[in-house]
Amino acid sequence: MKNTQLFALSALAFISSAAFAETGVNIYGRGNVSLERQTVGSATENVFVDNSSRIGVRATRDIAGGMTTGVTLEAGTNLTTGSTNSTFFAREATVSLGGSFGQVKLGRLAGSAAYFATADYVSNHNHDTGTSSDALWDAASAFQFDRAVAYTSPKFNNMVVEAQYGLKKGADGNGITSTKVSPLSMAANYSMDALQLGLGYERGANGDTTDTLNAVTARAYYTMGPLGFGGYVQKTSGTGVDRTAFRLSAMYTMGQNEFHVNFGHAGNRGSEAKSGADQFTLGYNFILDKQTKVYALYTKLDNQANAAYDLARTFASTNAGQSASSYGVGIRYNF
Repeated sequence: MKNTQLFALSALAFISSAAFAETGVNIYGRGNVSLERQTVGSATENVFVDNSSRIGVRATRDIAGGMTTGVTLEAGTNLTTGSTNSTFFAREATVSLGGSFGQVKLGRLAGSAAYFATADYVSNHNHDTGTSSDALWDAASAFQFDRAVAYTSPKFNNMVVEAQYGLKKGADGNGITSTKVSPLSMAANYSMDALQLGLGYERGANGDTTDTLNAVTARAYYTMGPLGFGGYVQKTSGTGVDRTAFRLSAMYTMGQNEFHVNFGHAGNRGSEAKSGADQFTLGYNFILDKQTKVYALYTKLDNQANAAYDLARTFASTNAGQSASSYGVGIRYNF
């Protein structure tokens, strides 16, 4: 494993140095670590949490006919241990071709278009990463798009539409997860001055079956000077998993200070009583510069008797009917 990671790092360095001879090369990333006191059920621990730290290289080149081509290689890394994903470029590994027609990508996609248009868009505190991220949004196909193709349209009438499609596959012994339904995601983002709207659709497998899990999500966000507020509503359908969920989010900026609050609710799953949950989050960010923030967070997840939703990055999983919470401080640096 160490040899594989060293080889991948060497390849990244080589690609970066070679690409600098071409046009438009950008090495980017994020370091994000917090120190938290977490409670799951009746157990409490002090933990260091990596909040989706990453490093990547993106190269673009202008070609004939007003088109551009590019490649993105992005790796996740855990700054609390110095480790990386077992599949090095697990966050994204794509080649793209763009022009007046929009952009086409092939390869391993990051997240899903529906996720970025809805849940991620309104999760302002800590960029929907770590313990305070959204624990209730149904990811029908998000983060399953390897061996995939994506299309993003040019902006027209203040709207951009996206579509993504991946191949269903079986486990191959090399870390490729089996999926019995080809993942599909579609999204539309509409911008009208202070009002931002989003609509997303995802299709994936309903567990380890060939049945489909479908999720439709609508999002709205509005800004009035230093105040921004909005949320989403999601409807999930599939055998035994029908559910409606929503999240409300608000952010107030005052100088270098950001104040965040959000509340999410997931209704009963299918016909099972008391299978819903609530999540409440408070956050504070102090902006040191345009790339660096220090922050504080508090989040609590309350499961009903037959629900077992999890907060991300906790030291243990929640059992049905348990609650989980965390408070802490952290540093986030984007470059």
